[in-house]
Amino acid sequence: MRVRTCLLIAALALCVPVSAACAPATGEPLPAAQAAYGEADIRFSQEMIPHHRQTIQLAGLAEGRADNLYVQDLGGRLIALEQADIDKMASWLREWKRKVPPDDAKVAHSMPGMLSAEQIKVLEGMSGAEFDKSWLTVLSRHLASGTEMAEKVLDQGRHQPTLRLAKEMIKNQRATIAEIAGLLA
Repeated sequence: MRVRTCLLIAALALCVPVSAACAPATGEPLPAAQAAYGEADIRFSQEMIPHHRQTIQLAGLAEGRADNLYVQDLGGRLIALEQADIDKMASWLREWKRKVPPDDAKVAHSMPGMLSAEQIKVLEGMSGAEFDKSWLTVLSRHLASGTEMAEKVLDQGRHQPTLRLAKEMIKNQRATIAEIAGLLA
């Protein structure tokens, strides 16, 4: 009996340091699921995911249609950047036990700032300099609507990772819009 008691005490003593090591230290940020968030943060992710998916769709059109090297390069960069953002926002929504928007183009086309299926078909039928100019014009407007969405969550959101992402989006998209304006001038 004494041996069992000693073994039990020893086992419990070993558990205390392990559980203490697993607990977050004071001052460390909470995981995203436990951090403060509100409806504005949820709405932002649920609306920005379809917006980013359409950006990826538009970016994919540049391959094989664009003559301008900037357009080709920007298309490739946007695919990678927007997918990384989608992955972040989808993970937050899952942690918050909220619905991740389906990859449904019909829903996306009806959102403000989104291109209709017909507008995308027109772009698909273009190539060369005509495509480059039209694509840059459409993309600039599309990115501007994304910037407006990001500005809105800065005013209403509480989730710090969402707010950081929104600030990053605004900075990057404004820079891209300025580059596009320079090319179209």
